Amino acid sequence: MESKESASSSERVISFTDSPDVVFGHKRCNTSDVKWVAIKELYEKIQRPHYYDIGGTYNDESPDYWFTCKTEQVLDIYLLHLFVYKYGEGAYNVAVSVGNYLKTDKKNNTIHLPRLLKEYDFNNTRSLLDLYKDEDEHNINRFEYITTYKFTDLDIEFMKDKIFLIAVSFGPHKAVDLDIVNEIKLSHDYGELFKDPVGSDFTIESSDGEKFEVHKIILSAHSTVFKAMFKEETAESQNSYVKLVDVKGEDLKYMLEYIYTGTIKDLDNVDFANVLILADMYNLKGLFTLSQIALEKQLTPSNVMYTLIIADMYDAEYLKNSTMKYLKKNASTLDKNAFSEIIMLL
Repeated sequence: MESKESASSSERVISFTDSPDVVFGHKRCNTSDVKWVAIKELYEKIQRPHYYDIGGTYNDESPDYWFTCKTEQVLDIYLLHLFVYKYGEGAYNVAVSVGNYLKTDKKNNTIHLPRLLKEYDFNNTRSLLDLYKDEDEHNINRFEYITTYKFTDLDIEFMKDKIFLIAVSFGPHKAVDLDIVNEIKLSHDYGELFKDPVGSDFTIESSDGEKFEVHKIILSAHSTVFKAMFKEETAESQNSYVKLVDVKGEDLKYMLEYIYTGTIKDLDNVDFANVLILADMYNLKGLFTLSQIALEKQLTPSNVMYTLIIADMYDAEYLKNSTMKYLKKNASTLDKNAFSEIIMLL
């Protein structure tokens, strides 16, 4: 008999894959609506290297794009090769997730790649007449290779019993002028205002007495928490002052530097565990991601258990996955005292 837990999990999967923006098997979905390509039972497919049909999109009632994949294992690395076919002749453009950063969604029982997309251009020279002559409509020779995703055995374990999602978008995508991008970036870099806060209208004081003159409009644009704080009816807004009793001056400085400039220059001297907590507290998603990447780079046998605790407490999936990979890879060299440390911290 199927358990209530597994039944509930199945219902969530069915509900999610029925969404009009998810390609899943032969379910009909319009190309213009699609945001994700879903692969069921990738854990099992990875264990059995082969070509697998994924599904496709439709333009009205006609097939438009179709996806397939090939799984492969090379030593201790697992590969997922992604392919696409466009019905009809002519040039086309597909953008899919880039990188191997995995994030789990417990609510929908999925694990997905980021919506950071890379574009790929193709030109289909096969006519509809050629298509109709092809007896096997899913012949792999008709498909264009897009990209390959690489996974470790620990990544594969995370995929067990989950739907795997790849973000996707269909062109034409407008080309971006890098000079314009750089100009926009410069126009949104308020580093000079952070150094010399001319026109500031609010003061933030740290727990150790360091004060920062800031601009409410800049902080509000980056953080919904600050935006709520600066509403007229709040005491902080009326006094144009707040003291953060649990935030040290150095950590506050790095958070404000990120808000004003979009980055942190002195990466080597930052306590990114504290900054990650601040990023979570003030809903600064970019800083939250930066902190995870920095903490991953700083992993050592002596700090890995503490880092894992931080990652778990603040739902930092990327850091948690990276830390578990580090633990598995370096199990024989880990400081035994680290395990005592985690017991004391729990």
